[in-house]
Amino acid sequence: MTAISTTRQTLWWLRLGLVAGSLLVLGTALATFLGVRASIAEVRERTAPAVLEVSLAKEALVHAHDAAVRAFEHGQAKLTGPSEQYEDEIALASQQLAQVAEHNAAGEQGSQTLRLIEGLLPAYNGFIGRADAHFRQEGGGPLAASDLLSAADLLTAPDNGILARLDTLEAAQRAALDVQLDANWLDPAITVLWALPLVVLLGTLAWTQRFLARRFRRTVNTALLAATAACVLLGTATALLLGIQSGARDSAAVLARTVDARSATTTAVADRTRWTLTQVLAAQCGPGGVVACGDTVAAFAAATPVPPTVPAQPPPEVDEAALLGPGLTEPGWSGVLGYGIPVLAAGIGVLAVGGLQPRLDEYRFRTRRAS
Repeated sequence: MTAISTTRQTLWWLRLGLVAGSLLVLGTALATFLGVRASIAEVRERTAPAVLEVSLAKEALVHAHDAAVRAFEHGQAKLTGPSEQYEDEIALASQQLAQVAEHNAAGEQGSQTLRLIEGLLPAYNGFIGRADAHFRQEGGGPLAASDLLSAADLLTAPDNGILARLDTLEAAQRAALDVQLDANWLDPAITVLWALPLVVLLGTLAWTQRFLARRFRRTVNTALLAATAACVLLGTATALLLGIQSGARDSAAVLARTVDARSATTTAVADRTRWTLTQVLAAQCGPGGVVACGDTVAAFAAATPVPPTVPAQPPPEVDEAALLGPGLTEPGWSGVLGYGIPVLAAGIGVLAVGGLQPRLDEYRFRTRRAS
C-alpha cells in the first residue's frame, strides 16, 4: 500500500513538474523571441539610422562649406553667390538633422545637442550671406574675410563648433547603439534565460522515462518520447535567435566601419577647405595679405597646415537600405517561430500529461482494489 501510494505521488509530482516546466519554457522562449524581435526593430528603425544620419549631416555641412569657400576663391560668388552646391548641401544637412531628430536614441541629451546645432546653422548661413554681400561691394574684401572666418570658426571650432557638436551627437548615438547590442535582449547572455529552463525540462523528461521504465518495465513511453522530440525542436528553433543577434552585431560593425571611413574623408575635405580659406582670406585682405585683416585672421592662417597634395576623393552615395538591411532585416521564418514556440510548448505539456495519465489511472485502480 505504501509503495503504491509513493509511486502514485511521484507520478503526480512528475506530471505537475512537466506541465509547469512546459509553461516556464513557453514563457521564457516566447519572451526572448519577442524581446529580440523588438530590439532588432529598434536598432533597424531608429538607432542605426540615427548614427548614419548624423555622419551624413556632418559630411553635407563640410561639403557645403567647401563649396562656398571655393566659390569665393574663384570669384564665382560675385555672379552666383556661395554656389548652388552650397545651397544643396545645406538643405541636405538640414534634412539629415530632421531625420536625426526623428530617430534620436540618445535621449534628452541628444535632443539638446541637436537643438543647439539647429540653432547655430542659421548663424552660420548668416555669416556666409554677409560675406557674399561684402564680397560684391567695392573695397569690402576685409569685411568679407572677417565674415568668412566667423563662419569657419562657428563651423569648425574644436570645442564648441557645429562639427564638434555633431561629433558629440554621433558619439551619443553610437553609445546608445552599443548599449542596445550588448545588453538586454541582444546580449548573448540572454540565452541562459530560455536555455536553462529547456535543459531542466529535457532532464526531467529523461528522468521520467527512466523512472517509468524501471517501475513499469516498459522501455519506451511514446508520448514522453514525442514530448522530448518537441522539446529538442523547440530548443533548436529558439537557438536561431542567436543568429539574429549575431547578424545585428555584424551589421553594426559594418555601419561603424562605413561611418569611420566617411568621417576620415570628411576630415580630409575640411583640412583642404581650411587651407583654401587661407588663400581666399589673403586675397580679400589686399596687398598686405592676411596681416592687413588683423591678428585674428593672421593667427588663423598661421595655424593652418598645408594639406596633402592628393585631393580628397568624394565618398560614394550611401545606400542606406543595403547598409542597414542584411543583418537587421527580420528573417522570413521569424513569423513561423512566433507561432511555433507556443504550439511546441503546449504540445510538450499535453504529451507529458498524456504519457503519465495512464500510469496514474493504473495506480488509482490498484488503490481501489487494495482497499
